[in-house]
Amino acid sequence: MSRRAFAAPLLGLLALAAPLAAQESVFNLPTLGVPATGESIRSRALGGGGLGLDGEPFSLEAPAQLARFGRAGFHLSAVGQKVTVENEDGSGELEDVAFPMGQVVFPAWRRTALAIGFYQFVDFDAAVRTEVLFEGDTLPAALTSEGGISVLAPAVGWAPDRSTAVGASVDVYLGSRRLVRELGTEELTPGAVVTSDSLTRDFRAVGFTVSAERQFADARLAAAWHWRPTVDSEITDAPAGLEGSSTEFDLPSELILGGATRVSRRIVASAALRWSDWGSFEDPAGSEYGSSIELGGGIEIAPGSRWMRVFDPESPLRLGLRWRRLPLRVQGQPVTEWVASAGYGRGFLASWSRVDVVVETGRRGDLGTHGLTERFVRLGIGVSAFEQWRRNAPNRP
Repeated sequence: MSRRAFAAPLLGLLALAAPLAAQESVFNLPTLGVPATGESIRSRALGGGGLGLDGEPFSLEAPAQLARFGRAGFHLSAVGQKVTVENEDGSGELEDVAFPMGQVVFPAWRRTALAIGFYQFVDFDAAVRTEVLFEGDTLPAALTSEGGISVLAPAVGWAPDRSTAVGASVDVYLGSRRLVRELGTEELTPGAVVTSDSLTRDFRAVGFTVSAERQFADARLAAAWHWRPTVDSEITDAPAGLEGSSTEFDLPSELILGGATRVSRRIVASAALRWSDWGSFEDPAGSEYGSSIELGGGIEIAPGSRWMRVFDPESPLRLGLRWRRLPLRVQGQPVTEWVASAGYGRGFLASWSRVDVVVETGRRGDLGTHGLTERFVRLGIGVSAFEQWRRNAPNRP
Protein backbone atom coordinates (compact mmCIF):
# COMPACT_ATOMS: atom_id res chain seq x y z
CA MET A 1 0.00 0.00 0.00
CA SER A 2 1.51 3.36 -1.01
CA ARG A 3 1.34 6.55 1.02
CA ARG A 4 -0.96 8.09 -1.58
CA ALA A 5 -3.21 5.03 -1.57
CA PHE A 6 -3.64 5.34 2.17
CA ALA A 7 -4.38 9.09 1.97
CA ALA A 8 -6.61 9.03 -1.12
CA PRO A 9 -9.88 8.24 0.73
CA LEU A 10 -9.56 11.31 2.94
CA LEU A 11 -11.14 13.85 0.64
CA GLY A 12 -13.87 11.42 -0.35
CA LEU A 13 -14.77 10.92 3.30
CA LEU A 14 -14.56 14.65 3.89
CA ALA A 15 -17.06 15.38 1.14
CA LEU A 16 -19.45 12.42 1.57
CA ALA A 17 -19.39 11.37 5.21
CA ALA A 18 -22.65 11.08 7.12
CA PRO A 19 -22.93 11.41 9.98
CA LEU A 20 -19.75 13.25 10.96
CA ALA A 21 -17.96 14.12 14.16
CA ALA A 22 -14.97 16.40 14.81
CA GLN A 23 -12.91 17.42 17.80
CA GLU A 24 -10.83 20.27 16.40
CA SER A 25 -12.02 20.32 12.79
CA VAL A 26 -12.93 17.78 10.16
CA PHE A 27 -11.19 20.13 7.71
CA ASN A 28 -7.88 19.00 9.25
CA LEU A 29 -8.40 15.46 7.95
CA PRO A 30 -6.53 15.98 4.64
CA THR A 31 -3.39 17.50 6.20
CA LEU A 32 -3.12 21.12 7.40
CA GLY A 33 -6.57 22.59 6.90
CA VAL A 34 -6.83 24.89 9.94
CA PRO A 35 -3.39 26.19 11.01
CA ALA A 36 -3.15 28.57 13.98
CA THR A 37 -0.72 31.04 15.56
CA GLY A 38 -0.02 31.66 19.23
CA GLU A 39 -2.69 33.94 20.68
CA SER A 40 -3.48 34.77 24.29
CA ILE A 41 -7.05 34.67 25.59
CA ARG A 42 -7.09 38.48 25.56
CA SER A 43 -6.23 38.49 21.87
CA ARG A 44 -8.87 35.86 21.08
CA ALA A 45 -11.52 37.99 22.77
CA LEU A 46 -10.51 40.91 20.53
CA GLY A 47 -11.02 38.93 17.33
CA GLY A 48 -7.32 38.14 17.01
CA GLY A 49 -6.30 41.81 17.25
CA GLY A 50 -3.54 41.23 19.78
CA LEU A 51 -0.73 43.34 18.31
CA GLY A 52 0.06 46.72 19.84
CA LEU A 53 -2.05 46.29 22.97
CA ASP A 54 -1.38 48.24 26.17
CA GLY A 55 0.18 46.64 29.21
CA GLU A 56 2.22 43.47 29.07
CA PRO A 57 0.70 41.45 26.22
CA PHE A 58 1.58 37.77 25.96
CA SER A 59 2.06 36.69 22.35
CA LEU A 60 3.96 34.19 20.25
CA GLU A 61 3.04 36.06 17.08
CA ALA A 62 5.15 39.19 17.59
CA PRO A 63 8.16 38.82 19.94
CA ALA A 64 8.89 42.58 19.70
CA GLN A 65 6.07 43.09 22.22
CA LEU A 66 8.09 41.28 24.88
CA ALA A 67 10.31 44.34 25.30
CA ARG A 68 7.46 46.09 27.12
CA PHE A 69 7.47 43.61 30.00
CA GLY A 70 8.67 45.26 33.21
CA ARG A 71 7.84 42.24 35.34
CA ALA A 72 8.37 38.53 34.90
CA GLY A 73 5.15 36.97 33.68
CA PHE A 74 3.51 33.63 33.00
CA HIS A 75 0.45 32.86 30.87
CA LEU A 76 -1.37 29.60 30.20
CA SER A 77 -4.61 29.20 28.27
CA ALA A 78 -7.15 26.40 28.09
CA VAL A 79 -9.95 26.21 25.51
CA GLY A 80 -12.89 23.84 25.48
CA GLN A 81 -15.14 23.60 22.47
CA LYS A 82 -18.26 21.85 21.24
CA VAL A 83 -18.37 21.19 17.51
CA THR A 84 -21.41 20.25 15.44
CA VAL A 85 -20.66 18.97 11.93
CA GLU A 86 -23.49 18.71 9.42
CA ASN A 87 -24.02 17.51 5.89
CA GLU A 88 -27.11 16.60 3.89
CA ASP A 89 -27.51 13.22 5.56
CA GLY A 90 -26.82 13.84 9.21
CA SER A 91 -24.77 15.50 11.90
CA GLY A 92 -22.45 14.67 14.77
CA GLU A 93 -21.19 16.38 17.91
CA LEU A 94 -18.05 16.10 20.00
CA GLU A 95 -16.43 18.08 22.78
CA ASP A 96 -12.73 18.76 23.18
CA VAL A 97 -10.41 20.56 25.61
CA ALA A 98 -6.95 21.80 24.60
CA PHE A 99 -4.13 23.98 25.94
CA PRO A 100 -3.36 26.03 22.81
CA MET A 101 -0.80 28.48 24.19
CA GLY A 102 1.57 29.11 27.10
CA GLN A 103 4.45 31.54 27.68
CA VAL A 104 6.96 32.65 30.31
CA VAL A 105 8.56 36.12 29.99
CA PHE A 106 11.20 37.80 32.14
CA PRO A 107 12.98 41.16 31.71
CA ALA A 108 16.73 40.91 31.24
CA TRP A 109 19.11 43.83 30.67
CA ARG A 110 19.04 47.19 28.87
CA ARG A 111 15.41 47.08 27.76
CA THR A 112 15.60 43.44 26.78
CA ALA A 113 13.20 40.63 27.66
CA LEU A 114 13.58 36.89 27.18
CA ALA A 115 10.79 34.36 26.80
CA ILE A 116 9.94 30.80 25.99
CA GLY A 117 6.53 29.58 24.96
CA PHE A 118 4.58 27.04 22.97
CA TYR A 119 1.48 27.04 20.83
CA GLN A 120 -0.55 24.49 18.95
CA PHE A 121 0.07 25.00 15.22
CA VAL A 122 -2.42 22.38 14.04
CA ASP A 123 -4.64 19.92 15.91
CA PHE A 124 -5.25 16.73 13.93
CA ASP A 125 -7.91 15.31 16.27
CA ALA A 126 -10.96 14.48 14.16
CA ALA A 127 -13.23 11.55 13.34
CA VAL A 128 -15.53 10.61 10.48
CA ARG A 129 -18.10 7.81 10.31
CA THR A 130 -19.70 7.03 6.97
CA GLU A 131 -20.84 4.32 4.58
CA VAL A 132 -19.16 3.25 1.36
CA LEU A 133 -20.42 1.24 -1.60
CA PHE A 134 -18.56 -1.93 -2.54
CA GLU A 135 -19.85 -4.34 -5.20
CA GLY A 136 -23.41 -3.23 -4.60
CA ASP A 137 -23.24 -3.50 -0.79
CA THR A 138 -23.19 -0.68 1.75
CA LEU A 139 -20.36 -1.02 4.26
CA PRO A 140 -19.77 1.04 7.41
CA ALA A 141 -16.44 2.88 7.44
CA ALA A 142 -14.64 5.16 9.89
CA LEU A 143 -11.55 7.32 9.83
CA THR A 144 -9.98 8.77 12.97
CA SER A 145 -7.05 11.15 13.30
CA GLU A 146 -5.12 11.89 16.49
CA GLY A 147 -2.19 14.14 17.38
CA GLY A 148 -0.98 17.54 16.28
CA ILE A 149 1.98 19.81 15.62
CA SER A 150 3.09 22.28 18.28
CA VAL A 151 5.69 25.04 18.13
CA LEU A 152 8.23 25.62 20.91
CA ALA A 153 9.51 29.19 20.64
CA PRO A 154 12.37 30.74 22.67
CA ALA A 155 12.32 34.48 21.94
CA VAL A 156 13.93 37.82 22.70
CA GLY A 157 12.57 41.38 22.51
CA TRP A 158 14.60 44.59 22.64
CA ALA A 159 13.55 48.25 22.81
CA PRO A 160 16.22 50.61 21.39
CA ASP A 161 14.12 53.58 22.53
CA ARG A 162 10.81 54.23 24.26
CA SER A 163 8.83 54.17 21.00
CA THR A 164 10.42 51.29 19.11
CA ALA A 165 10.85 47.58 19.75
CA VAL A 166 12.15 44.64 17.74
CA GLY A 167 12.14 40.93 18.47
CA ALA A 168 12.84 37.46 17.15
CA SER A 169 12.13 33.85 18.03
CA VAL A 170 13.33 30.42 16.98
CA ASP A 171 10.32 28.24 16.16
CA VAL A 172 10.77 24.50 16.69
CA TYR A 173 7.98 22.44 15.09
CA LEU A 174 7.38 19.06 16.75
CA GLY A 175 4.52 16.59 16.73
CA SER A 176 2.99 13.41 15.41
CA ARG A 177 -0.17 12.12 13.80
CA ARG A 178 -1.92 8.74 13.78
CA LEU A 179 -4.54 7.84 11.17
CA VAL A 180 -6.75 4.78 11.65
CA ARG A 181 -9.10 3.56 8.93
CA GLU A 182 -11.72 0.89 9.67
CA LEU A 183 -14.03 -0.98 7.29
CA GLY A 184 -16.84 -3.27 8.39
CA THR A 185 -17.26 -6.32 6.17
CA GLU A 186 -20.14 -8.08 7.92
CA GLU A 187 -22.45 -7.23 5.02
CA LEU A 188 -20.18 -9.26 2.72
CA THR A 189 -19.32 -12.13 5.07
CA PRO A 190 -21.57 -12.78 8.08
CA GLY A 191 -19.54 -12.93 11.26
CA ALA A 192 -16.55 -11.10 9.76
CA VAL A 193 -14.67 -8.70 11.99
CA VAL A 194 -13.94 -5.07 11.27
CA THR A 195 -10.73 -4.68 9.28
CA SER A 196 -8.47 -1.73 9.98
CA ASP A 197 -5.11 -0.24 9.08
CA SER A 198 -3.19 2.66 10.57
CA LEU A 199 -0.36 5.01 9.80
CA THR A 200 1.68 7.11 12.24
CA ARG A 201 4.12 9.84 11.25
CA ASP A 202 6.31 12.27 13.19
CA PHE A 203 6.97 15.91 12.28
CA ARG A 204 10.01 18.08 12.99
CA ALA A 205 11.43 21.36 11.65
CA VAL A 206 12.95 24.69 12.73
CA GLY A 207 11.83 28.15 11.55
CA PHE A 208 11.98 31.67 12.94
CA THR A 209 9.94 34.83 13.48
CA VAL A 210 11.01 38.48 13.30
CA SER A 211 8.87 41.44 14.30
CA ALA A 212 8.90 45.16 15.02
CA GLU A 213 6.53 47.69 16.56
CA ARG A 214 6.39 51.47 16.77
CA GLN A 215 4.35 53.79 18.95
CA PHE A 216 2.72 56.92 17.50
CA ALA A 217 1.04 59.04 20.20
CA ASP A 218 -1.87 56.88 21.44
CA ALA A 219 -1.48 54.25 18.72
CA ARG A 220 0.98 51.40 18.36
CA LEU A 221 1.57 49.55 15.06
CA ALA A 222 3.30 46.19 14.69
CA ALA A 223 4.39 43.73 12.01
CA ALA A 224 5.69 40.17 12.13
CA TRP A 225 7.05 37.70 9.61
CA HIS A 226 6.87 33.97 10.30
CA TRP A 227 9.40 32.11 8.18
CA ARG A 228 7.97 28.64 8.15
CA PRO A 229 10.33 25.81 7.30
CA THR A 230 10.22 22.58 5.32
CA VAL A 231 8.83 20.03 7.76
CA ASP A 232 10.38 16.56 7.70
CA SER A 233 7.77 13.87 8.29
CA GLU A 234 8.80 10.25 8.88
CA ILE A 235 6.42 7.30 9.03
CA THR A 236 7.08 5.41 12.26
CA ASP A 237 4.23 2.89 12.24
CA ALA A 238 2.44 1.64 9.11
CA PRO A 239 1.66 -1.43 7.02
CA ALA A 240 4.70 -3.43 5.89
CA GLY A 241 7.06 -1.57 3.60
CA LEU A 242 6.16 1.97 4.67
CA GLU A 243 7.99 2.35 7.99
CA GLY A 244 10.94 4.69 7.70
CA SER A 245 9.57 6.44 4.61
CA SER A 246 9.71 10.22 4.80
CA THR A 247 7.90 13.16 3.23
CA GLU A 248 8.65 16.88 3.22
CA PHE A 249 6.04 19.61 3.68
CA ASP A 250 7.06 23.08 2.49
CA LEU A 251 5.10 25.36 4.80
CA PRO A 252 4.44 28.88 3.47
CA SER A 253 5.59 31.91 5.44
CA GLU A 254 3.06 34.24 7.05
CA LEU A 255 2.84 38.03 7.27
CA ILE A 256 1.02 39.67 10.20
CA LEU A 257 0.14 43.37 10.40
CA GLY A 258 -1.76 44.93 13.26
CA GLY A 259 -2.08 47.65 15.79
CA ALA A 260 -4.07 49.14 18.62
CA THR A 261 -5.08 52.63 19.62
CA ARG A 262 -6.58 54.18 22.74
CA VAL A 263 -9.80 55.77 21.52
CA SER A 264 -10.50 57.25 24.95
CA ARG A 265 -9.37 56.76 28.51
CA ARG A 266 -11.67 53.74 28.79
CA ILE A 267 -11.71 52.27 25.27
CA VAL A 268 -8.98 50.53 23.28
CA ALA A 269 -9.53 49.35 19.68
CA SER A 270 -7.32 46.83 17.88
CA ALA A 271 -7.16 45.05 14.52
CA ALA A 272 -4.94 42.56 12.70
CA LEU A 273 -4.38 41.12 9.22
CA ARG A 274 -2.74 37.73 8.57
CA TRP A 275 -1.77 36.46 5.12
CA SER A 276 0.05 33.44 3.72
CA ASP A 277 0.13 31.80 0.29
CA TRP A 278 -0.41 28.03 0.34
CA GLY A 279 -0.84 27.79 -3.44
CA SER A 280 2.36 25.79 -3.95
CA PHE A 281 1.83 23.51 -0.94
CA GLU A 282 1.99 19.84 -1.98
CA ASP A 283 -0.30 17.66 0.10
CA PRO A 284 0.34 13.89 0.06
CA ALA A 285 -3.44 13.44 0.37
CA GLY A 286 -3.83 15.21 -2.97
CA SER A 287 -6.05 18.02 -1.65
CA GLU A 288 -5.92 21.53 -3.06
CA TYR A 289 -4.66 24.63 -1.26
CA GLY A 290 -4.62 28.37 -1.96
CA SER A 291 -3.87 31.66 -0.24
CA SER A 292 -5.06 32.18 3.34
CA ILE A 293 -6.17 35.52 4.73
CA GLU A 294 -7.62 36.60 8.07
CA LEU A 295 -9.10 39.92 9.19
CA GLY A 296 -10.11 40.56 12.77
CA GLY A 297 -10.41 43.15 15.47
CA GLY A 298 -12.26 44.29 18.53
CA ILE A 299 -12.67 46.78 21.35
CA GLU A 300 -11.77 46.65 25.03
CA ILE A 301 -13.96 48.69 27.39
CA ALA A 302 -12.90 49.46 30.97
CA PRO A 303 -15.73 50.86 33.12
CA GLY A 304 -14.84 54.09 34.89
CA SER A 305 -16.09 52.87 38.27
CA ARG A 306 -16.98 49.61 39.97
CA TRP A 307 -20.20 48.15 38.63
CA MET A 308 -22.03 45.19 40.14
CA ARG A 309 -18.83 44.27 42.06
CA VAL A 310 -17.47 42.65 38.89
CA PHE A 311 -16.65 45.36 36.36
CA ASP A 312 -14.16 48.08 37.26
CA PRO A 313 -11.19 49.90 35.63
CA GLU A 314 -9.02 46.83 36.15
CA SER A 315 -11.64 44.43 34.75
CA PRO A 316 -12.42 45.30 31.11
CA LEU A 317 -15.03 43.89 28.77
CA ARG A 318 -13.99 42.80 25.27
CA LEU A 319 -15.84 42.26 22.00
CA GLY A 320 -14.34 40.92 18.78
CA LEU A 321 -15.12 39.65 15.30
CA ARG A 322 -12.92 37.86 12.77
CA TRP A 323 -13.20 36.39 9.28
CA ARG A 324 -10.78 33.89 7.80
CA ARG A 325 -10.31 32.16 4.47
CA LEU A 326 -8.61 28.85 5.22
CA PRO A 327 -5.84 27.54 2.95
CA LEU A 328 -7.76 24.32 2.21
CA ARG A 329 -9.97 24.06 -0.88
CA VAL A 330 -12.88 21.59 -0.96
CA GLN A 331 -14.32 20.73 -4.35
CA GLY A 332 -12.24 23.61 -5.71
CA GLN A 333 -13.86 26.18 -3.41
CA PRO A 334 -12.17 28.03 -0.53
CA VAL A 335 -13.37 27.32 2.99
CA THR A 336 -14.24 30.42 5.03
CA GLU A 337 -14.73 30.87 8.74
CA TRP A 338 -16.23 33.58 10.90
CA VAL A 339 -15.99 33.93 14.68
CA ALA A 340 -17.70 36.34 17.08
CA SER A 341 -16.20 36.68 20.55
CA ALA A 342 -16.91 38.26 23.92
CA GLY A 343 -14.48 38.35 26.82
CA TYR A 344 -13.70 39.63 30.27
CA GLY A 345 -10.52 40.27 32.22
CA ARG A 346 -10.16 40.36 35.97
CA GLY A 347 -7.08 41.64 37.79
CA PHE A 348 -6.08 40.46 41.27
CA LEU A 349 -3.47 41.45 43.82
CA ALA A 350 -3.00 44.96 42.44
CA SER A 351 -3.03 43.53 38.89
CA TRP A 352 -0.06 41.28 39.62
CA SER A 353 -2.17 38.39 38.43
CA ARG A 354 -5.04 38.19 35.97
CA VAL A 355 -7.72 35.83 34.70
CA ASP A 356 -9.10 36.32 31.19
CA VAL A 357 -12.20 34.60 29.84
CA VAL A 358 -13.56 34.41 26.29
CA VAL A 359 -16.62 32.90 24.65
CA GLU A 360 -16.40 32.33 20.90
CA THR A 361 -19.07 31.19 18.48
CA GLY A 362 -18.63 30.64 14.78
CA ARG A 363 -19.09 28.64 11.64
CA ARG A 364 -16.65 27.03 9.21
CA GLY A 365 -17.50 25.86 5.70
CA ASP A 366 -20.79 25.94 3.80
CA LEU A 367 -23.26 23.11 3.36
CA GLY A 368 -24.23 24.09 -0.17
CA THR A 369 -20.69 24.82 -1.41
CA HIS A 370 -18.57 22.20 0.38
CA GLY A 371 -21.13 19.56 1.27
CA LEU A 372 -20.62 20.10 5.00
CA THR A 373 -20.39 22.81 7.62
CA GLU A 374 -19.04 23.09 11.17
CA ARG A 375 -20.59 25.15 13.93
CA PHE A 376 -18.68 25.59 17.16
CA VAL A 377 -18.86 27.22 20.57
CA ARG A 378 -15.69 27.70 22.61
CA LEU A 379 -14.96 28.72 26.17
CA GLY A 380 -11.40 29.87 26.84
CA ILE A 381 -9.67 30.73 30.11
CA GLY A 382 -6.25 32.30 30.47
CA VAL A 383 -4.32 32.65 33.72
CA SER A 384 -1.51 35.22 33.97
CA ALA A 385 0.77 35.83 36.93
CA PHE A 386 3.50 38.44 37.38
CA GLU A 387 6.46 38.87 39.69
CA GLN A 388 8.67 41.91 40.25
CA TRP A 389 11.83 39.81 40.39
CA ARG A 390 14.19 42.76 39.78
CA ARG A 391 13.81 45.87 41.91
CA ASN A 392 15.61 48.02 39.34
CA ALA A 393 13.68 46.72 36.32
CA PRO A 394 13.74 49.50 33.73
CA ASN A 395 10.56 51.23 32.67
CA ARG A 396 9.29 49.86 29.42
CA PRO A 397 8.05 52.00 26.56
